Amino acid sequence: PSSLESEYDDYLALSDVEIGSPTTEHAERVTEPLRYLPFVTVHKTPVKFKSPQRKVFIPGQEVEVTITGYERSVTTHLLNPNLYTIELKHGDFQWEIKRRYKDILHLHQQLKLYRASLNIPFPSKSHKERRSSFKNETNKGKTADSKGLARFPAKPEALVPYEEVEHRARQLEDYLRNILKINVYRHHYETASFFEVSEFSFVGALGSKGKEGLIEKRTRSAYPGSTGCNFFGCLDSGLCVRCHYICGDLCASWRTRWLIVKDSFVAYIRPKDGHIKAVVLFDHGFDVSSGVFSTGLIRGLHICNLSRQIIVSCPTRRVAQEWQSFIKETVRKKGSDFTQRNRYFSFTPVRTMVSSAWFVDGRAYMSAVAVALEQATQEIFIADWWLSPEIHMKRPALEGDYWRLDTILKRKADQGVKVFVLLYKEVEMAIGINSYYSKQRLSSANPENIKVLRHPDHAKAGVFFWAHHEKMVVIDQSIAFVGGIDLCYGRWDDHLHKLTDLGSMVENNKGIGSFLSLARTSNMAVAKKNQDGEKTTNGGSFNSDFVLQPSPENIKCNTPEMERKSLFDTVRSRGRELMNFWSFSSEEDTEEVDNKDDDKSTREMLDKEREIVSLEPFESTLPAHDTLEDLQRVDEVDDLSGSAKLWIGKDYTNFILKDFENLDLPFQDLVDRTKTARMPWHDVGVMVQGSAARDLARHFIQRWNAVKLEKAKLNLHYPYLLPKSYKDFSDFTLPGIRQIKVSCQVVRSISHWSGGFIDYDSWEGSIHEAMVDAIAKARHYVYIENQFFITCGNGGQVKNQVADALFKRILRAHRERTIFRVYVILPLLPGFEGEVGTPSGSALHAITHWNYVSICRGTDSLLVRLREAGIEQPEEYMTFHGLRNHAVLDSVLITELIYVHSKLMIVDDRLMICGSANVNDRSLIGKRDSEIAVVIEDEEFKEGQMNGEHYFSGKLCGSLRRYLFREHLGLLGSPHPRINVNDPISSNFYHDVWRATAQTNTDIFEEVFNCIPSDNIRSFQDIKSDELPRSITDPIGSSDKLQNVQGHLVMFPLHFLCEETLTPNPGSVQGMLPTSLWT
Repeated sequence: PSSLESEYDDYLALSDVEIGSPTTEHAERVTEPLRYLPFVTVHKTPVKFKSPQRKVFIPGQEVEVTITGYERSVTTHLLNPNLYTIELKHGDFQWEIKRRYKDILHLHQQLKLYRASLNIPFPSKSHKERRSSFKNETNKGKTADSKGLARFPAKPEALVPYEEVEHRARQLEDYLRNILKINVYRHHYETASFFEVSEFSFVGALGSKGKEGLIEKRTRSAYPGSTGCNFFGCLDSGLCVRCHYICGDLCASWRTRWLIVKDSFVAYIRPKDGHIKAVVLFDHGFDVSSGVFSTGLIRGLHICNLSRQIIVSCPTRRVAQEWQSFIKETVRKKGSDFTQRNRYFSFTPVRTMVSSAWFVDGRAYMSAVAVALEQATQEIFIADWWLSPEIHMKRPALEGDYWRLDTILKRKADQGVKVFVLLYKEVEMAIGINSYYSKQRLSSANPENIKVLRHPDHAKAGVFFWAHHEKMVVIDQSIAFVGGIDLCYGRWDDHLHKLTDLGSMVENNKGIGSFLSLARTSNMAVAKKNQDGEKTTNGGSFNSDFVLQPSPENIKCNTPEMERKSLFDTVRSRGRELMNFWSFSSEEDTEEVDNKDDDKSTREMLDKEREIVSLEPFESTLPAHDTLEDLQRVDEVDDLSGSAKLWIGKDYTNFILKDFENLDLPFQDLVDRTKTARMPWHDVGVMVQGSAARDLARHFIQRWNAVKLEKAKLNLHYPYLLPKSYKDFSDFTLPGIRQIKVSCQVVRSISHWSGGFIDYDSWEGSIHEAMVDAIAKARHYVYIENQFFITCGNGGQVKNQVADALFKRILRAHRERTIFRVYVILPLLPGFEGEVGTPSGSALHAITHWNYVSICRGTDSLLVRLREAGIEQPEEYMTFHGLRNHAVLDSVLITELIYVHSKLMIVDDRLMICGSANVNDRSLIGKRDSEIAVVIEDEEFKEGQMNGEHYFSGKLCGSLRRYLFREHLGLLGSPHPRINVNDPISSNFYHDVWRATAQTNTDIFEEVFNCIPSDNIRSFQDIKSDELPRSITDPIGSSDKLQNVQGHLVMFPLHFLCEETLTPNPGSVQGMLPTSLWT
C-alpha cells in the first residue's frame, strides 16, 4: 500500500517465482524456449478475452520493455502532458506502443481491482482456482528481492517537473517490466490490451507483430448502403457532411472489436468469445481513410477492399491517425504486392525461384497429391468442381482404403490437421454430381476438423449458369497443385489410356486375341461415337431434359462395411501376389519394350517383356515422376487373370452411354465393364511451392471467406481463414519428383458472384490477358491442349481474343516469311451425354457448332480469316488434332476417343499457362465461371533446337512439351524407330512426323471402325449408314491394320457435319437457354 512518505503504490508488490528469469507458466516443461508460436495456434478453440485460461505470450520468453522517448505537450494535455513511446521485444517480435500516464494508471487500477477480488471467496470453481494460484505466487514472492516488485509511481504526472521526466520514465519502465514477470498479472485481459497483444500477435507464420487494439465498429458497415435508413434519400444531399451520416449514427449500433493489422490483411475479433469476425485482405482496391468526410466521425476510420468495408471509431483522434499511418505504411512496405498494378492485372505479382513440377494424366498427379497430403501438418485446402470422396489416389489399391481420398483426409483430420473444402453447388436438375453427398461424406468423417462449403445458392445469388471451376489442392499454404484434374471419378488415367479394366475376370479373346500381345492390348485406348466429361459447358454435359428430371436429395446409406472389407481384402491379397511381376523404370530415361511370345508361359512372357532399353537420350529429365511404388508397371499384368482392378466401382465410367447416378453407392459399377469401354481421360497438372503456393492459398482464402460471409456468417463452426506471410518457406519433398526453379504468377477469373466483390462491375480476367500476351510474344510456336476452342474474332457473340491473337501472330509470321507453328489438341467430340444426329444430342451439337464456328466455319472463324488474309495454306502454320485409341473387349475390336480435358498452353519451350480455364468465354471473360491458373516461365535452360538452329529450351516447359509429343506419337515404351521431338517447328518434324502420323492413324481408324466424328460424315444422313465396319466383317485383317497405328494422335475432322445446322432448335430446352451458356 502507498503512504504519504512513499512515491510508490506497492499494492501489486508480488514477484514471480524467480525474479529476473524468463517468465513462463511452462518453464519446467520447455527445454528450448520457442521464439514464436506455431501456426496451429490460429485454429485453437477461441476463448473470450477475459477468460483466465487465455494465454497470449510465448512460453519461456521474457518481454523486454524499454521507454525510448516521450513527447511533452503541456498546453493540450495539462494533466498528462507526456506521451511515452514504449518499445517491446518478445521472442522474434518487436513493436512499439504510445501511452500516457493515465493509461498506465488505468492498467494499475484494473489490476488492483483484480487482486482485491481474489481476496473475496466467491463460491465459483474458477475463482477458487485463481485465488489458490494467487496465494502460491504470494508465498513464493515473500523472499524475493524488492527490485522485482511491481511498484507503481503514484505521484501525479502534472506534478512531475520537466527535469524529472527521464526518471519518471525509468520508474514506469520498471513497473511495466515487473508486471510482465508476474503470471497472474501478465495474462490478465487489461495487461494484454495495454500492450496490444492477442493470440495472433506472436504466430510466426502470420508475419510481424503488426498493430492491434480495441476499437468500436459500426454494425452493418460491411456493404455500402447497409447501415440504416437515410429518410428515403432525403439526407443524401444534406446541408452538411454530418447530416449525411446522421442516420448511420442513429440507426446503426457500435460493437467493441479487437482490430489486427498483419503483413497482408486486416482482421478483427469479437472479444466476448474470441472469434474472428472479419478478414480484409490487401488487394488493389484496398484503402484506408479517416475523418469526417470519409466516415462522418472525427475519430473514425474507413477500411475497405474489393470485397468488404468497415467503419470503426477510435478512442481519440491521435489513435485514429496512428492506425491510419500504420496501415498505410504496412501496405507500402509489406502489402504492395497486392495493392500495386501487377502484370496481366492479376491479384499477385510474378514470383521468382519457385520450385515446380508437372504431371501428365491423373495417375502421376493424384499420386503426388496423396504424398503431399500425407505430409500435411496444419491445413489442407481443396477447391473442386466435383469431388468424389471414395476416389483412390494410388492404384492398384493394394493397401485397401489407405490411399483413398476420404480416408487420407480423415486420417489427417484425426491428427489435428484442419481440412477446408470448397465445392461447386450444382443445379441438381441439370447436373448429377451430388455435391451434397460429397459434403456429408467428408464432414461426417471428422466434423470438428473437416469443413465443407458449397456455393453458390442459385436462387439467392441469382447465379444459375456459372460454376466454380477451379481444381486446386493447397497444403500448409506451402505447396499447391493446380490444373484440370478434379479429384473425382473418371479422372485417374495414365499414358496408356486403357479402355478396359476387367481385373480378375478372364477375358476369352480366342477370335482375335492371338494377334494382339498382352502389352499391346493394355497400351491401347479407344474412341467411340460420343464423349464425356463434366456437366457444365466448362466441365462437360448439360442434361437436355434437366427440367423434367429432378434429382433426389436424399443421401442413401453407404455400402456396408463388411462388403467393402471383403472387396478390398480380395484386391489386396490378389494384388500382392503380382508384386513380384512388376518392374520399375523411369518414364523419361528408360522405356519398356514389349516382347511378344504367345508360345511362352505367362511368367516367361512377362520376363521378356520386362526388358529395358534406352531411348534416344532425353534432352530434359522428366521433372514429374510418380513415387517409387507408383512406377510399378501395372499395365504389364493388368489383363492377366487375378490382377487388381484400377477403376473400382463408379470410377469405371463412360458418360456418353450412362450419366452418373447413385453416387452414394461408390463401389457399385455404373456400366457393365464386360460390354462397355471406359472413357479415357487426358489431363495435365502442375505443382508449385513457396510464394506461388501462398498466392494460390490466398485465392482459396478469399473465396472461402466470401462464402463464409454469405452463407455461414453466424456459424461459429466455420471459421474465417488467415493467409500466411511471405517468408520462411519450407519446401516439401516428393519422392521421385524432380523440381525445377521457375518464375510463376498466379492468374484467375473471378467476379462479384464468385469472389464476393462489393461492386458488380469488379472482376478479374488475368488468365485471358496472360493467354493473349503469351501468343502475341511467341517467337516460334504455340502448343494448346484444351477441352474447348470457342474463340471468334471481329467482335461477334464470343468475346475472348485468343483466336484474334493467333490470327495476328500467324499473319505476322506469314508477312515476315518466318517459321511459326500452332498446335491445337482438342477432344474429338464435346463431353456431353447424347447421340449425334438425335434429339438427345442437342447440347453436344451446340458445343460442336461453336467449336467449328471458331475454327473453320463462317467468316469469323480462324482458318477462314487466314485464307482471306492471303494465307492459302493455313495448315502450314496451324494444325488441329484429337486423340483416339483402340482395344479388344469381349473378343471385339473397339475404339474410343480420348477425352482431352487439359487446360494447357506452352510457348517456345519457355512459358506455359496451366490451370482450370478452358478456351471459351465462360472461363476467360472473368464475369462467368471462376478459374485459377499459373503462368510459369523457365529460369533454367538447356540446349535444344528450333528450326534446326541452336536454342535454349526451358527445363520445365520444354520437358513437358517433349513428353506430350512422345505420348501422343506413341514413343513412350515403343519399339518404333527413334523419333527426335526436340525441334517442334522444323518442316521435317511438323509435316513428316507430326501431321503424317496423325493422318496415317486417322485413315486407319476410319477404315477399320467408320469412326464418329469423321470428315466422311458431313450430314446426319451419313451417320445412318447400315454398312458394318471392317472391325466386324474382317477382325483379323483389322487387327493387322491397327498394328500400324502409332500413338493416339489423329486429325481433327474439320468437315464433320459441315452440311448441318447444329445450333439448338429454338423450341428445345437448349434453344431457350442463352448463348452465353455454351460459349
